Amino acid sequence: DLAWVRRHVDVPIAADESIRRSGDPFRVVQAEAADLAVIKVAPLGGVRRALELAQRLEIPVVVSSALDTSIGLSAGVVLAASLPDLPYACGLDTGTLLGADVVDQPLRSSQGVLALDSARAILLSDALRESDVDSEARKELRDSGWIERVELMIENLA
Repeated sequence: DLAWVRRHVDVPIAADESIRRSGDPFRVVQAEAADLAVIKVAPLGGVRRALELAQRLEIPVVVSSALDTSIGLSAGVVLAASLPDLPYACGLDTGTLLGADVVDQPLRSSQGVLALDSARAILLSDALRESDVDSEARKELRDSGWIERVELMIENLA
């Protein structure tokens, strides 16, 4: 359907879910169904996997996010900075839509720009806000087995 739309309109078509949810993200390119691809770090398995996909797609990409905290947005900024060509504006300034963030100094744009140095600092720090997650909530997470499940998922992704 996307290929049909692209042939019948004079505006560039961006593929988002057609890339992210597809078993074969290259199918969109092969069908000439989009002019550009929307790449999101978290659903694609991290910065490295998103970068590998972006490099292989053979169409321009836009790095975007959902409603991510500064941690997710920072990963998107790092991905965007890693791309050799970025002809379109990215969709990474959604942090202001959140009522609070999980870091002490949230990533915020200045004149529409998110600073790479600030994003890297967030990703390399352990600046998670302790006050937002009390020790009882942490104990519940640990006792419920969620931490072990996440660690197991990380091991299987590596």
